[in-house]
Amino acid sequence: MSDDTPNRQIGGLTPRAKTQDLSRLQARNRTEPKPEAVQPSEPVSVDTVKPSRAPSRRSTTVVVHSTARMTTYLSATTRDRARATYRATSHLEGDKSWSDFVERAILAEVERRELTHNAGERYEGDSSPLPVGRPLG
Repeated sequence: MSDDTPNRQIGGLTPRAKTQDLSRLQARNRTEPKPEAVQPSEPVSVDTVKPSRAPSRRSTTVVVHSTARMTTYLSATTRDRARATYRATSHLEGDKSWSDFVERAILAEVERRELTHNAGERYEGDSSPLPVGRPLG
């Protein structure tokens, strides 16, 4: 073998500096944006409002500051029926997403039960874990 082979090095991108702090990229280290003050809008006369093609309805969507992930189980028939309903009517009902559709459906049932069983008063929110497993009895 000859000693005349050139000394070859692999080239490419320069390595990152190891002193760079990446903790600001983690969600828990970000600061929450401050909500902007809502300015009251000027009243609009009925003559200047254009009629919408979609039927008007009162939205029952609750504005929340944060969302929570939830896992639940449905029968395949119920799930497929709900998905078909969402696909067929989301543009008519103004659903922003599948999650918005599910949230409004749950909220409608919650409001019905509060009206039926709690004289229309809200039940206090609770984030403690629900009982697991099949109910006894």
